Amino acid sequence: MSDGNAYTVFEYGYLVSDADKAKLCDAEPVPPAVFRWLEQRCLKDKESDDQRLLSLRTMSGVKVIQVKNYVGVIALPHKRFIEVLPKTCGQQGDKNVARQQLLMMLKTLKTFRHVISSSAGVMTSRMTLMDIFIQQFISSLDVVVQKGLKHDYLRQRENLAWLKGKLLISEQLKKNSVRRDRFFVEYDEYRVERPENRLLKTAIEKVYSYTNNPVLLQSLSRLQALFEPIPEVHNVEIAFKQIRLDRNMAYYNNALEWARLILTGQSPHCMQGNAEALSLLFPMEAVFEAFVTAWLRQHCQPFWQVKAQSRSHYLVHQGASPLFQLRPDIWLIPGEESDKSPVICDMKWKLIKTEKAQYNLSQSDLYQMLAYGVNHLQGEGDMVLIYPKHEGFSAPLESPFEYHHSGGKILRLWVVPFETGTHLLNSRLLMPAKLSLTESGNSPSLSLQ
Repeated sequence: MSDGNAYTVFEYGYLVSDADKAKLCDAEPVPPAVFRWLEQRCLKDKESDDQRLLSLRTMSGVKVIQVKNYVGVIALPHKRFIEVLPKTCGQQGDKNVARQQLLMMLKTLKTFRHVISSSAGVMTSRMTLMDIFIQQFISSLDVVVQKGLKHDYLRQRENLAWLKGKLLISEQLKKNSVRRDRFFVEYDEYRVERPENRLLKTAIEKVYSYTNNPVLLQSLSRLQALFEPIPEVHNVEIAFKQIRLDRNMAYYNNALEWARLILTGQSPHCMQGNAEALSLLFPMEAVFEAFVTAWLRQHCQPFWQVKAQSRSHYLVHQGASPLFQLRPDIWLIPGEESDKSPVICDMKWKLIKTEKAQYNLSQSDLYQMLAYGVNHLQGEGDMVLIYPKHEGFSAPLESPFEYHHSGGKILRLWVVPFETGTHLLNSRLLMPAKLSLTESGNSPSLSLQ
């Protein structure tokens, strides 16, 4: 779906040149020049196939470019970009719902905590992701402007007609040996051109070239005027190292985090030959994991201890040396007075389908859960494998997969869908009748019925 300067595709979707769009009905057409530009980036990408952001393929004899499991925006030349949305909304094709769900989920990502809620939800639902990100940056800048741009004493060196500060003797002898009316001095001056403000100015100038939205352009022009006396930075990396925020500058944090994303990028990938482009990309596996973890913390604590990414167990030992650390996404540990047993939960951002043989489950995922169960649960108890809900997986599997061990021990693996709502409160984990999130006395618990 093309929206002006944006080409929208769902995760794992395909892009095709306009010249070939009649041959493929399920690919997003882009201008031939854009397709060639992307094709060159794919050919120059030295990452392994599972680490690539874009992959060049052939379908029905037609060249296509497939986006991978990253969501967000990829900048293109001439104020254009590709918008990649979560695949769970792909079948309905509701890109507005997908954008809103993605923004909500990003709020729980530890490395991206600076999306703020907006009362202008109707407006943002009609905006592209790039414009939404720019709007968020503008909102964070407005907070800084309203509370005041901070000044600082900055060291200056100049050859002046009057004595000011400290006279630099060596420079005076070099520069002014025949100019007795000049003074080469060093002094401190209270100025607004501190690194924090210069970084914000640089980010403002960069995002201005990435939107055609008249409302956003008007806001950016206003900010450009306010920051006009402040020079841009020449070396972004050095400038970020020079940041010094005291406790009276906490209101700068959000704007500077946005500036960091805008000027350095969020994706671990840097598209070859396009290091200066503004691309904000997020691994959807990490986004889903963070969101479900936040949901479990809200619904299970304080009656369960929710341990995320526990690193206390290893797969094997060689002598006294532990090897291959095990890191389940969630380890639910009951309270001291509870009679419940611990539960292991793991999240997978994959589309499984109940009508397919073996439900399209990955054998490696089941082996991974076995390793967690043997080491964290001593080979006995319940584990939950959580996948996103979609049309092909809308209800939990009623019966668990069982791992049988010697001595009669049984590990049960429940496969359940997680339904992402419009916010954290109305999202839900769909549990089978035999294993439910229920009220037990005054505390919620996972109970086998």
